[in-house]
Amino acid sequence: MSTGTTDDAHEHLDTALLIPGSTPDEDWEKRALAEFEQRMLDAEEPFPCIFGVDAVRRGTLRYAFVRRGRHRASDLVAALREYADGCAGLGRRTSLVTFFEHDAEIRGLPAHWAEFWRLLRTVRDADEQPWPAGIDQDTESPTWEFSCFGKSFFVVANTPAHELRRSRHLSHFAITFQPRFVFDGLSADTTAGRNARSIIRERLDRYDRVAPHSGLGDFGEPGNREWIQYFLPDTDRGIPAEQRCPLSARTEGTTMTGPAITDSEALPLPGELESLLPDQGAVELQHDGPGKTFSWHEHSVDERLYLIRGELTLFWHDPATATTSGAAHPAR
Repeated sequence: MSTGTTDDAHEHLDTALLIPGSTPDEDWEKRALAEFEQRMLDAEEPFPCIFGVDAVRRGTLRYAFVRRGRHRASDLVAALREYADGCAGLGRRTSLVTFFEHDAEIRGLPAHWAEFWRLLRTVRDADEQPWPAGIDQDTESPTWEFSCFGKSFFVVANTPAHELRRSRHLSHFAITFQPRFVFDGLSADTTAGRNARSIIRERLDRYDRVAPHSGLGDFGEPGNREWIQYFLPDTDRGIPAEQRCPLSARTEGTTMTGPAITDSEALPLPGELESLLPDQGAVELQHDGPGKTFSWHEHSVDERLYLIRGELTLFWHDPATATTSGAAHPAR
């Protein structure tokens, strides 16, 4: 059954989780579910996540279908709250898989990335239950996990925009919430845990058209950052150590304590930079090393790019012609 409504003028629907073997209401829901289960049970190309495959076979997954519209985030909250209340009774192999109806305004990896974290923030802010024991609240801690409604979940995003990383591709945007208890007894220092990881990594090598991401790690191991694994890029580009999880702080209602002001000698501004300064406003200065690449992303406003030194290759997508173009700029 769906949650929400495409037409916001209609009455908002309460959530109801779909039990395996049941038939969804809408055509898009049927297509999303059929594709997912076919991928998970494909014998010729085994899906890497053996826990998810096992859950599909056992019928212990639960599904939710979230329509586009202004109730999208609140419907996810309702579905996850319902699942969290009963997931412990579904056995060790279970997850909640939420499928989202296509939204024309959400296209490309950057837009899906932003929507993913927006939805998780909404869930976090709606949670009023105590934080689960044994789970750190610092998102940079090796023992942090996304937690809500008294449960901790390993979260996985699948999008239509993932192409090379096929294990993260689905035709409909989907978010899977896998309870932390699924991994009980499967830590990296156990035989069962090592065997499971070996199988998953071996399957990933064959399934994806890009190397396993460097951010993949084990809960509790030094240096592990769980949140990076939730939404993996479609390349093997690593996540900078200084980049923080979008959930790392609640910005609403916080009070700034004030800046730290120190005296230092004024630095001369190179003429090439001074010439770029607007009459009012600011410029962003960026320095990248050889071979630096950026994944596809969008800008909400027009920007002007000045190349001061070196060379730069640009690729862009023209929606009018659906083509990708490239241009190399020589050093100045």
